Parts: sequence; C-alpha cells; structure tokens
Amino acid sequence: MKIHVNTLTSRIETDNTELLNALYRLYSERAPGYQYSPAYKRRQWDGNVHFISANGTFQTGLLNRVLEDLKKIDCEPEVWSDGSDSEGRILGSYEIEGFTYYDYQKELIGIALDKKRGVVKSPTGSGKTLIMAGLVKALAGRKMVIFFNAKQLLTQSYEFLTKACGMDNIGICYGEGYVYGDIMLCTIQSVSRILDTHLEEAEVLMVDECHEFANGKNTLAALRSFPKAVYRIGFSATPPTAKVSELNLEGALGPVWSVVDTKTLIDQGKLTRPLIQLIDREYSASGLDSDMSYLEVYDEYIVYNEKRNNTIKDIVDEIRKTTQGARILVLTKSLAHGRALENLLGSNCEFLEGANSVGERYQAISRFRGCGESSVLIGTKILQTGINIEEITHFINARGMKSEIATLQALGRALRRHDSKEKVFVYDFLDKEKYLREHSLARKRHYKKEGHEVEVI
Repeated sequence: MKIHVNTLTSRIETDNTELLNALYRLYSERAPGYQYSPAYKRRQWDGNVHFISANGTFQTGLLNRVLEDLKKIDCEPEVWSDGSDSEGRILGSYEIEGFTYYDYQKELIGIALDKKRGVVKSPTGSGKTLIMAGLVKALAGRKMVIFFNAKQLLTQSYEFLTKACGMDNIGICYGEGYVYGDIMLCTIQSVSRILDTHLEEAEVLMVDECHEFANGKNTLAALRSFPKAVYRIGFSATPPTAKVSELNLEGALGPVWSVVDTKTLIDQGKLTRPLIQLIDREYSASGLDSDMSYLEVYDEYIVYNEKRNNTIKDIVDEIRKTTQGARILVLTKSLAHGRALENLLGSNCEFLEGANSVGERYQAISRFRGCGESSVLIGTKILQTGINIEEITHFINARGMKSEIATLQALGRALRRHDSKEKVFVYDFLDKEKYLREHSLARKRHYKKEGHEVEVI
C-alpha cells in the first residue's frame, strides 16, 4: 500500500478494495441537520459526510490520523510525497524586539515551524497574537495569507504587526480597504481579491480563530486552497469538538497542538481567576412553555423577561455601590436584549452592536476603560472575540445558549490580567424553562470542564 501526498490532498493506492470500503465507512459522520435535507428525504443522500472518498482520496491534514488508524491493524503504508513539503529554506528568528515569550509560546512556535501544519490551541488571553507574530517573523521572505473572520480582528493584528512589532511588507484586504504586501491579512469575504497575487504563490496560510471556519462551503473552500502553502497553521482557544467540524478543520489545516490550559495559566498567575456564580432562577413558565418553539421561549424568558433583566440590574447596582471603578461587561445574544438592558441599566452604560463602525467601537471601549466611575459595556457577538480589555472586573453572561465555544470564548474576555484586579466576578443563570434548563446545565459543565469553581446562589 502507498499513500501519495501533496499539499492539499492525499490518495491511498491499494488493490485491497475491502480496506478502502472500511476506511470510507470509518471516516463518515452524520451531517448536522441531515434529517431536514430534501436530498436525504428523497433518499438521494445517506446523510453522511465522507472524509475519505470511495477511491481513497482525503484532505492531507488527516494524514496523521489515517496513518494511526492503519497502524492499529498492522498496516504501515509507504508515504510518497510530491516534494512540495520538503522545502529546505532557512527559517529566520522568531524573536521580536521588545517582547519576551512565555515558555509555552516558544514551544508552540517550535511545534508549528517543525510540523508545518496544524492548529495552535492556546487559551484566550494567552497571547496567540504574539505567537502568530513570531511565526510571521520566522517565515519572513515567503508570501503569506492570514485569514480573519472579522475586520476588527484584522485591523488589530495589522496594528500589532506593523507598529508594535515593526514588521513591513504587510498588506490588508477587507471590504473597502486594500493595501498590497507579500504578507496579506484578509477577511474571508475578501479572499477573491487576492487570488491573482497569492493563490498560486503563497507558501504560508494562517487562520485566526479558525474554529469559525470549520463549517460552510465558502470558508472551507478558502482553507482548502493555496496549493503551495506548505505551512498551514490555525489558531484557536476553542477548536471544535463536534465530529464533522473537527474533521473539516483537521483536514484543511492539520491536528490540534496544545501544551497549556486555562487552569494552568491561572495557577501560574498569567490569567485572572474567575469566581463564577450561577443565579438559580425559579421556573416561571407554569407549563406555558411546553408547546413553544425555542425562539419563542428565548424571547419570552430571556430577552423580554422583566424579572431576569431586573436581576441583572440589581447585580449591576450592587457592584456600583460596593466597587469603585468597576468595569462590567454584559453579553447578550440579540440586539433587542442588548438595547433593553442599556435602557434599564442607566448612566455610564453603552451597547455595541454589529452596525457600529470600528471607530465607534473604539470610542465606546475607550470611554468604558477611562470612565472615572463604574461603567458598563453591553455587546453581542462582536465583543465575544477580538477585544482586549484587561480592566474587566465583572462579567455577566446574559445570553443563555449552550455552545461550549461561545461560552468559553465569552468567559475569556474577562480573564486577562490587570494590576487593578486579583480575580474577576462572573455571573450566569440557571434558567429552568424549556430548552433553557438544558442550556444552563451545559454552560455549567463547560465552566467545570475548564477547571473553574462554580457556585450556585
């Protein structure tokens, strides 16, 4: 048996059709929502995503996984490379003047440069942007593409690389902006604008917050492009664990590398320890929720629920009374909920939404940070990732929801170190209504899985 490997795809060459069929079945997972697909209902599709085709072709990022599975049955195939992954170019130093790396950052940079493809898993607040900068420095002289899922993250990284790190030849590409450089920072929506200059020539592909790219036809197509990109490196604090998403990302980029977790960084004093309190709410639906849809339940018992929202107001009022200069972050899922809380919480409170420009967001965050009194910043998903506000002293998760990635990403906003705080106070809810109870218990599990202490009040 042989496996022919190139940068994008690999192919198993064997006469053993039984083994190929077994791999085809093994690397097959139910697609999320398959049962609602018209093709599935018409029996034109089995509802599965197949990560190894019937003829043995698969995304090269899965190579190590495939080899491990073959080894379990005492099969060790010859691996033939087309030569695209054997470049002998010298790496530069990853040291950047003015910055000192933690040991785990050095280790992750070393792994990325050695293995060339995979996902750097490092907790929120652990300095992933500096790890990325170190890799850019070490791989200088090669054409690179760095993907971002949001303009805000792109512009922050551009500022960091050019101004803080003193790097040049860096371009940007997003909506209304385009500056050419051998190193292109792009939003996924703008990828078509760099294909003529970088598609065939880029030797390095990096993907920030790569878990956001694990699903979706267009995003996966972008990650599976760039045939000369020997280095294919993603960054995430929360790589996906759902099987289809996990294999999609691994196929495009490679396996996950992790050398440190949130609990360790907290114990070492590199992140702030959270005090997580779950507010045990009474069941308030009286059975009226039994026939309601999820959206109906969410609106009725979270967005427009006066008692729940007033509990948030009571928490904020108490913080204002007892903590001078508190910085309170509140996250909501919907615009309506954010606006309702903004009206309820009163002075020194602002709500940020997707419609706000980058300049408006910057000004609001500046006011939040610089306020002489306690201040409140409310936001939707735009504040879940990509903001660095070390001064946050209190975090209220008002959203509900059950996603592990969203829960931990949101919590990570508050864990960054600052001299003004020794710990950060976190408030969440144990809702009891239909759907919401299950989601509350899921968030509780996510917190505990990360090693955080959780108190029910």
